[in-house]
Amino acid sequence: MKTALFVFCLALLGAKAHAALDYGIELGPRQQSGDIAAWNFSANPQIGFQGGLFAHIPLEAGPTHFRTGILYTQRPLESESNVTGARIKYNLDYLDIPLHFLIKAHEKFGFYFGFNAAINIAKSCSGDPACKVSDVDTPYFPMVFGAAVKFNPKWGLDFYLEGANGSVAWGLGNYKAVGLNLMFSLD
Repeated sequence: MKTALFVFCLALLGAKAHAALDYGIELGPRQQSGDIAAWNFSANPQIGFQGGLFAHIPLEAGPTHFRTGILYTQRPLESESNVTGARIKYNLDYLDIPLHFLIKAHEKFGFYFGFNAAINIAKSCSGDPACKVSDVDTPYFPMVFGAAVKFNPKWGLDFYLEGANGSVAWGLGNYKAVGLNLMFSLD
């Protein structure tokens, strides 16, 4: 069924668009930071992971593409008491759907901007038996700016900056991230 749906989507794009369609796998680390809304607590950045599938779909003739896909994204954050030094680690995992405009200045380089539709799929915390993650805002839509570079026809890098102002969950907010993914094109 999935194969039939994929072939149908390719047929809709047309022969000219299919020739420039770029799709593949990307994965890599990300540095996640944010704010803790609690008196005498500070937030410590954490390393998360992002991985999944991407597609660059040409829009008419020209350098503009629609960049989309489906990505598993970890958005961890740690709070630390300024008084006792106690730490609580918050783990929020999301299924991201990128909705970006990609401008390909060259076949091997492009920059993009847009937002991700981030849907929470898991939430947990550790470090304190009484901790819990509640009131998770889902979906939420962080803004994304990035650049994709291919250093040969199959392999490349995706560097991005991501930010969402406002609440992510009760007591957690203003999430920011920087990431670097390794890309492998399947086209």
